[in-house]
Amino acid sequence: MHELDHPAADPFGDNLDFSAPIFPTEYDLIDRVIELVVQSGAFSRPALAAALRLAERKSMRLTFQLETLGIIGGGDLDGPRRVLVSIAELGSVLGDLRADRRARAEAHAA
Repeated sequence: MHELDHPAADPFGDNLDFSAPIFPTEYDLIDRVIELVVQSGAFSRPALAAALRLAERKSMRLTFQLETLGIIGGGDLDGPRRVLVSIAELGSVLGDLRADRRARAEAHAA
């Protein structure tokens, strides 16, 4: 069996599907980044960029979003940041974030 005959190991525990984008929307991306950051308990922009193979500008924007949402603390752009959300709070934080998005979408549609 050739190496390419079976799927590569997926570090996120999901099945790889190369027919669809990994993150269909920006919301999917930020939600996944929040999960990864909280579960790892550590954050730095360069590590995020390397792990997800993001361009510098995209990783900078995600860092700003994480800070604005209160997921990570402030600090030097390329330095380590304190993760402010615990694993126990993760479900609640993501639920609140998704509820806020739904409310904004409904208000915008009205």
